[in-house]
Amino acid sequence: MNVAILGLGRFGTELVEELTGMGIEVLAVDSDSARVNDVAETATLAAEGNVTEYEFLESLALRSYDSVVVAIGSAMATSVLVTLTLKRRMELRHVVAKASTADHAEALRLAGADIVVSPEQEAAIRLAHTLGPASHLGEYLSLGPTYGTAKLQAPETAIGKQIGQLEIFTRHNVVLLALLREDTVTFRPDRETVVEPGDVWLIAGDDEQLRRAGS
Repeated sequence: MNVAILGLGRFGTELVEELTGMGIEVLAVDSDSARVNDVAETATLAAEGNVTEYEFLESLALRSYDSVVVAIGSAMATSVLVTLTLKRRMELRHVVAKASTADHAEALRLAGADIVVSPEQEAAIRLAHTLGPASHLGEYLSLGPTYGTAKLQAPETAIGKQIGQLEIFTRHNVVLLALLREDTVTFRPDRETVVEPGDVWLIAGDDEQLRRAGS
């Protein structure tokens, strides 16, 4: 698999590092030479140039990449223009674009982006659902307007008991999707599984019930 990333701000740079760490070939592109130099030793290929120029985009051989990420979230007009060029003119098969606002996201969808991501908004949502001095929830992920998943540290009162003996899941009407124990993940653990110190549960359900289960 190979991915091209256009724009090397914080989001683009983090994406370069994460993808290369996964063994994926990455082309990193930006108009700022300093940013390009910062990732030159990490990315498979790094190029400096103006992504609003069609000839430069063509020179990158982007059609040979499985995905192209437009990571120019702060410049709305530029990111929409580049996305439109990639999808309508170059006819790339898979383009992901970063949005900074709801209006920006809608414009990117209209421009043809296959996937639109809003990292700041998504991070704010995750944080909002895990705030509070009594909350033990972490890494919330929204599944819809009022539903989500979250990690929950197994409470001390559950240690030594079998999962099937615990009332927390039925009392709060949440589903135990997986058990995380050290480096092992067990999906839908057996009812006979005994809870150990350090266990983390991945639970899903209504947002309000998740908060109650995590408090």
